[in-house]
Amino acid sequence: MHKGILNAIAVGMINAMPLINAAPATADGVTSCPANGNPGGGQRCSAITNGTLSVAGKSDGSYVLVNYYRKSGGSLTGRVGWERNGSTTWSTKINMSNTPFHYSEQWGPSRSCNPFIGKLNAGGGTYVTPPLPQC
Repeated sequence: MHKGILNAIAVGMINAMPLINAAPATADGVTSCPANGNPGGGQRCSAITNGTLSVAGKSDGSYVLVNYYRKSGGSLTGRVGWERNGSTTWSTKINMSNTPFHYSEQWGPSRSCNPFIGKLNAGGGTYVTPPLPQC
């Protein structure tokens, strides 16, 4: 990809929250998940049908990124989101038909030491990650 395009994408990701980000499979985000749901790097994940769902965030709870790496499958529309204190925030619906691909969204919620849970709502089901501790 052209360096100018990468810089524009990076600036857009920093300046716009929330930002729906459909990125090539080479983007940051886990592509597989260990059985304990802790791939390291301040993330938690779940292996789900056709991919991996992960959540990452700042240790003070002021930033959360939910990523669904879809490795295979046909037509799919879904949304990613996060839960904290029993309340869920969802992205708009995303066409997730391209594979392999990372589908992600980031948010800048108010600071809190309560854990984040990453979520995916697609294909008639809702999938979750283990809680990501904060603070």
